[in-house]
Amino acid sequence: MDVFQDDLSGLILVDAEFPDEENKEKFEMPDFCLCEVTQEVLFAGGMLCGKAYKDIAGKLKELGYEKIII
Repeated sequence: MDVFQDDLSGLILVDAEFPDEENKEKFEMPDFCLCEVTQEVLFAGGMLCGKAYKDIAGKLKELGYEKIII
């Protein structure tokens, strides 16, 4: 789990790994996960360094993410 601060405060990425395809396909995404980013290069290791929410907002919207305002 990666919890971001500063310009990406509130963004949390959760990584799940599976021993095989069968288990991966059986996985049900928990309600607290707002969108799937598995194959998205933007969210791969280190790619978010130096970025702010405004830099990734468009991609998140494409993926169906809606920001929660508290």
